[in-house]
Amino acid sequence: EIHFVPELPEKDAPVSVTASGKVMLHIEIDRAAEKVRLAKEIERLESDLSKQRAKLGTASFVERAPPAVVEQAKKLLADTEAKLADLRSQLAKLA
Repeated sequence: EIHFVPELPEKDAPVSVTASGKVMLHIEIDRAAEKVRLAKEIERLESDLSKQRAKLGTASFVERAPPAVVEQAKKLLADTEAKLADLRSQLAKLA
């Protein structure tokens, strides 16, 4: 279905700008199921983060591993932290 409105509603939904105007997708989700899914993913990422921090906190790993491996571990840690922050933000929006 397509609905034409003079202004887009204030919703957290994907918007695309076209030559004809703006298009917004109407998305409906099962909030309870999504909260459970996000909580499980957050728990998994928190576990991963503790392992990654422990690895980088080990002096022997940092000293003996090739610099490229250490940098890759640091990048993975930063990426995981960013993803975790994003998931927490999504979960807060559903609350």
